[in-house]
Amino acid sequence: MRRVAPIAAWLACLAACGWILISRTSVTADLTAFLPRAATPAQELLVSQLRDGVASRLILIAVDGADVATLAATSQALATRLRTGGHFTYVANGTGTLAKRDREVLFAHRYLLSPAVNAARFTEEGLHAALKRTLELFASPLGPLIRPTLPRDPTGELAALLAPQARRSQPTLSHGVWVDTRRGRALLMAETHAPGYDLDAQAAAQAAIEAEFVEVRTDPAIRMVMSGPSVFAVESRATIRADIWRLTLVAGLGVTLLLLAAYRRISLVAFGLLSVASGITVGIAAVSLGFDVVHGITLGFGAALVGEAVDYPTFLVAHRAAGEPLAATAARIWPTLRLAMLTTVFGSLAMLLSSFVGLAQLGLFSLAGVLTAGLVTRYVIPALASTRPNHRMAPLARAAPALGALCGRARIFAPIVPVAFVAAAGVIALERATLWENDLANLSPISDAAKRRDEELRSALGAPDVRQLIAVRGKSAEEVLQRLERLEPMLRRMVDSGAIRAYDSPARYLPSVATQRARQAALPDADELARRLARATQGLPFREGLFKPFLEDVARARAAPPVRPSDLAETAWGLAVRSLLVDQDGGWVGFAPLSGVTDPNAPVSAVAALGDPAVLALDLKAESDSMVRTYREQALTLAFLGVIAIAAVLALGLRSLRRATDVMIPVLAAIAATAAILALADVRLSLLHIVSLLLVLGIGVNYALFFNRAVADSADRLRSTYSVVVANLTTLIAFGALATSGTAILQAIGQTVVLGAALSLVFSAAWARPGVE
Repeated sequence: MRRVAPIAAWLACLAACGWILISRTSVTADLTAFLPRAATPAQELLVSQLRDGVASRLILIAVDGADVATLAATSQALATRLRTGGHFTYVANGTGTLAKRDREVLFAHRYLLSPAVNAARFTEEGLHAALKRTLELFASPLGPLIRPTLPRDPTGELAALLAPQARRSQPTLSHGVWVDTRRGRALLMAETHAPGYDLDAQAAAQAAIEAEFVEVRTDPAIRMVMSGPSVFAVESRATIRADIWRLTLVAGLGVTLLLLAAYRRISLVAFGLLSVASGITVGIAAVSLGFDVVHGITLGFGAALVGEAVDYPTFLVAHRAAGEPLAATAARIWPTLRLAMLTTVFGSLAMLLSSFVGLAQLGLFSLAGVLTAGLVTRYVIPALASTRPNHRMAPLARAAPALGALCGRARIFAPIVPVAFVAAAGVIALERATLWENDLANLSPISDAAKRRDEELRSALGAPDVRQLIAVRGKSAEEVLQRLERLEPMLRRMVDSGAIRAYDSPARYLPSVATQRARQAALPDADELARRLARATQGLPFREGLFKPFLEDVARARAAPPVRPSDLAETAWGLAVRSLLVDQDGGWVGFAPLSGVTDPNAPVSAVAALGDPAVLALDLKAESDSMVRTYREQALTLAFLGVIAIAAVLALGLRSLRRATDVMIPVLAAIAATAAILALADVRLSLLHIVSLLLVLGIGVNYALFFNRAVADSADRLRSTYSVVVANLTTLIAFGALATSGTAILQAIGQTVVLGAALSLVFSAAWARPGVE
């Protein structure tokens, strides 16, 4: 029963975890799912827009590789196919000065949308002045657009509605489409129906663009590139998925070959992999239960767990004396093994308590995985192993002389440990100004080339810099729009003073219902308007009866219902409204982006003077940096508490403060030296490096515990040394594979742990003070 019970419990646990993996585990590569929880309203807005803002649904497209005329024809054909494909809400490529759908919608609602509509505009004098301006516009670039609409829009409301947009930065037009003349390419923009976080739908939309492009291009030399948040997300998911399989294969194969070389017995290797597989399975199941989704980065981290989870069976097998049953070995080394496991668990607990979702996932995965691997090593592997006595392993016998010499000479270098700690502390102090990475964008798996491509496309399309903006909250869209309209005088004053060059607002595209009603009230009834118009046209070259459609349209506008966002669907106006006016958590938020900001304090001061908590002045870059700093400080605090907890566990477990200190000193020196080396290599430390250094702490404590373990004789000491060396090599292989990842987050963890684990081995061996049983 002592053998059957642990095996039965283990199998039951694996079965339960398997059911969880099949029934409820959802994996995502969406970076926003890995971000911290927002701590402030501003950060909440930031994370929300990163995850599901309209910008996350925009795909920017460039076509090049031919002359402008050919590219224009390709752009026209591609845009036509995408508009009818079903994946997109809106597709634009600059066709004409105003798309047909946009022109029809704006013209139909011009009297409610035009900012020029007021009572004075429809007096006799106002009508006369408006008619004269309309005549003058015939000679302007808007002339071809206005001339056909003259009988219905003699006051030029459509022109008044379009004038602010005409002043905005626009892409260059050539052959009727947007082009980037500098780089010789045609430009398009598409908004998907699917939200940005639905990566399957985004991947389908991008595949549709690729397929339609292949159909419409007339020359194989014509190329297409896409950019945008959803494009990055889909590419990142593919990279992370490929990394997971590759890293798992490389780490698993590398560790397996190492264990075969070390132990020359397949059954012993199988025990090590059994511990790893159990730890990873339980770790993923635990994250599935604790979070809505399991991030792909967490799974990639699971590949690295191979390197640490295999340490425990390595310690078990390597400490097995000749003629000793494995169960007896497990019982003999369990006090040290238990301490090693608990110190790693406490290090993981520090991550688990973080408010940063990504760190919490990694912490839970590590805690559950390491705990499982330790318990499987203690109870399950001995129960599965043969009860026959063991014979000395040939590799250990051959390694004994070299390991004995290593143990004897390593302690000569003990003074290096405190020297390294002091030197590292000095480097960190000197580099403290540039030590930390505060830019959230650098946690992204997006390559520098992809970032440059995106910047080029946005610049060519005239996309504004939305780093700074004013956000307005309200219970309804109407409340937000009214608040934004009241901000107009303040925003215009900032433009007039030169503090900003321009601004945008959803109220420009969709006035509040109150404003629309006021504009309707400014429209005179049909009879009165007819009388005023007759007098206003005297002396102007318009024939009698020309403006009858105008009188009919004004009459319809007086009785029309207010324009709603749904009325602007599939138009550039609708895209602007969806981008700048969003439904969030049961309330509404409106954004007024500021461009050409020359005085960053001006928006903050102006908003503060309002004294309205529903209005916020935001610098998105500053907010993201602040969020990273906040959670880094929290992570450092938790890491410090983790170190204290580990030291306390060691002191209690070893029943000696001195022995606990001997274990901690070389590991802390290795952590400090690792941070210093990274700083000298111009690597800015991030939250992920803190995670990595916590892993180094757990791994290094394992090494120091076994180097300082009380031994029965010199043979037992050699077994301890051999086990630590093999464990270190498995860690270097697993995390070395992680260091080759194409995902920056996994790469940072891998590189840091490889360096830290190597230093922990050297420092722990040099500082070792083994006792005698």
